[in-house]
Amino acid sequence: MAKRHTVVNGAVAQLRQLLGTTYAVDDQLPNEKQLAEELDVSRGTVREALGVLATEGLVSRRWGVGTFVSPPLPAASLNMSTIQSYRDRVQLGGHIVGIRESSCSLEVPPDAVLTALGLAPGTQTWRVDRLFTVDGTPSASMTEHIPTVLYGIDIDPHAMTSIDTDLFDMLNSHVAGAVSRTATDIAAVTVDAGQASALGLEIGHPVLRAEQITFDSDGTPLAHSVSLQRTDLVRMHITR
Repeated sequence: MAKRHTVVNGAVAQLRQLLGTTYAVDDQLPNEKQLAEELDVSRGTVREALGVLATEGLVSRRWGVGTFVSPPLPAASLNMSTIQSYRDRVQLGGHIVGIRESSCSLEVPPDAVLTALGLAPGTQTWRVDRLFTVDGTPSASMTEHIPTVLYGIDIDPHAMTSIDTDLFDMLNSHVAGAVSRTATDIAAVTVDAGQASALGLEIGHPVLRAEQITFDSDGTPLAHSVSLQRTDLVRMHITR
C-alpha cells in the first residue's frame, strides 16, 4: 500500500508541474492513456492522481468530455483522504509551510486525553505545541500529547519542534511502520483571545477544530492531537 501511495504521489507531482508549466487555465489535458504514456505510469495511477488534483481544485473533470485546468484557488488545499501530516498535505498544494512557534515539555494532560490514550490518571505525557504558517501567515495551532514510552521504548518528540519532522516521522523513527490509521473528529468553533492572537484573527472568529487520535495496526493509541485551523487560508477536502 505504501508503494502504491508513493507511485500515485509521484504522478501527482509530475502532473502538478505540467499544470504550472505546460497548460493554462481552461486548457484540456490529454486523455488518461496519453498521460500514462507521458508519465510512464499505469492508467489507473493517472486516474487516481487526477482524482487527487480534482479534490484540491486544480482540475475539473467533466463526464464524457475530459479534464480541464481550473483557475487557481485563493487558499491551500488540505486533502484528508490519506494519512499525511498537516505539513505534507498543504505542501502538496504548492504552498510553503513553516513553524512560527514550537515547544516540547512533559505534563499531566487532562483526563479526557489520558482516557483517549489508554493511560492511567496522573500519567505524564509529552506535550508538543506548534503554530504553523502557510506562505508566512499563521494558519493552524496544534497541541499533541504522546506517551513517554511506546512498545517499551522511550519516546523523545523534540524533533517535532522543527518543520522537518512531523508526528508520523517521529513515531516511525522510534518504531518503523508504527502508524496504521487515524480517527479525526471535526467541529466548527470560535477562537478565544489567546487563540485569536496566535492565529491573527478577531476574537470569536470561526475556525475548524480537529481532534485526532493516531493508532497502530492493533488499535493501540499512539498520540492525541487537537488543532485549530483557519479556513480562509486552507480548504479541507474529505474523501472516502
